[in-house]
Amino acid sequence: MRGGRAIVLAGMAALALYATASQAEDASDPTPWPRELYDPAEAPADLVLPMPCGAAMAFQKVAVPLAAADPLADRRVRLGQSGEATGYAEYLRTVFLRGAFTGEDAVETYYYIARYELTQGQARALAGDCADPGRRARLAQGGLDWFRAVALARDYTGWLIANAPETLPRSGDAPAFLRLPTEAEWEYAARGGAKVDASLFGAPVFFDEGTMGDYALHQGAGSAAGRLGPVGLRAPNPLGLFDVYGNAEELVIEPFRLNAVGRVHGQAGGVVTRGGSVFSTADQIYSAQRTEYPPFDAATGAPLSGTGFGMRLVLSAPVVTSDARLAEIRDRWIAQATAQQDAETEADPAARLAGLIEAEPDPSRARALSELQLEFRRSRDRVQTALAQSARATLLAGAVFVETILENADAIQAKQGSIRMLISQPGRKSEMFNRQVQGHLSQLEDMRRLQETYLLSLSAALETLMADIPAEARGRAYAVLSEELSLSGQTRTAAMLARFWDDLAVYAQRPDMDSATLLEVALN
Repeated sequence: MRGGRAIVLAGMAALALYATASQAEDASDPTPWPRELYDPAEAPADLVLPMPCGAAMAFQKVAVPLAAADPLADRRVRLGQSGEATGYAEYLRTVFLRGAFTGEDAVETYYYIARYELTQGQARALAGDCADPGRRARLAQGGLDWFRAVALARDYTGWLIANAPETLPRSGDAPAFLRLPTEAEWEYAARGGAKVDASLFGAPVFFDEGTMGDYALHQGAGSAAGRLGPVGLRAPNPLGLFDVYGNAEELVIEPFRLNAVGRVHGQAGGVVTRGGSVFSTADQIYSAQRTEYPPFDAATGAPLSGTGFGMRLVLSAPVVTSDARLAEIRDRWIAQATAQQDAETEADPAARLAGLIEAEPDPSRARALSELQLEFRRSRDRVQTALAQSARATLLAGAVFVETILENADAIQAKQGSIRMLISQPGRKSEMFNRQVQGHLSQLEDMRRLQETYLLSLSAALETLMADIPAEARGRAYAVLSEELSLSGQTRTAAMLARFWDDLAVYAQRPDMDSATLLEVALN
């Protein structure tokens, strides 16, 4: 909770344990809550699970596209953000994600995450308090500590298995269970997952129009004023999740770890919250933001709770759901491990061949091995040549993309000037005049769509060079291609290549830049 942590003591530790399912069952035939109390959005949630006392909780499906038939397949996702000020905690890192449940077409997995933060009414229902929920039931539940949040997930799972097992999704033979989200699950969902445009996924926030106040209750004029508000008041993210920014800051299941310049650091620390809260200013709220707190109060030893500490549950399932699934996982693992061992054995065949030739006492075998060594060298040279050609082709394509983006930007500017000139002409406007204006506007829209396509192509070329071509090979290919273009008199293409090379250096520092930033880089 940046901008004032407002930490308060948890109080009586016994109150952290919620009542068991039997307490909730004592209430006789509770009246189901109206939908506006647990899912106030206009469109209904993907999944609704019952709760004690007639309450309910809404969930959204978070798709993780991958080859789901392979039990070891997972999706590579880049989270965090570039920047030095908070890089120690939030710098770009690669994680791997897979959902607990499999889609019917086996081209995606998915998990469920609560559409809203846990509310006060839902927390009371889990405690067996079946009094009339009232309007305050929609207020986000704050004042939690990590241990109480884990206990809430435990108690809700136990109640569902005992009272409504048929409502739980299943993975194979295993029913789902509830828990706090991992940091990867939370951030992937907060950014919009597979439903957000790829150019926006790596952006600081999931929206490119409007202000933080449109999406979050936070510390600012006309917003929360330091008090937790009802869930679902602001606009949702692309997945249909509400309040991932602001309102309560949300606890996750893992301990805090530093970012060791692109990877997770080895030391595990305190508890983590995500998403900011009503105590955070607009500039302190973004998808990569994460805050560490100690799990216990240093003065009292009680679990540490914060006024703004809240939670959002995830539906997950065991990885190994049956003996058949275990056999499938084991067989796939053995196949992959064997392939990896074979690759490692062949990692340095040149050195192994040289050793075999030196140790071979039979002259005829030594000659045969020498011939094999020569053929290997030729094959390796062919591979290096192919790599150089790939680097050259990608560099040349990048130069063409830069030139095309520049020309398209000039065309857009000229078209805008023509429209302004046409509109500013004095005299009576006719139907023909209106058609002319609409024609120019349609052409302008086409140009802007082309611009997005060119930017995607430019981004792909930059990513290919950074991910697939070693730095040394990139440098050699650039030097050779620059020389070729200069010698052949292709000065314009050589200039575009130099611009693309400069863009590559910027991209290396900020590979998560959005399309607007990439356009600015390409044009400057």
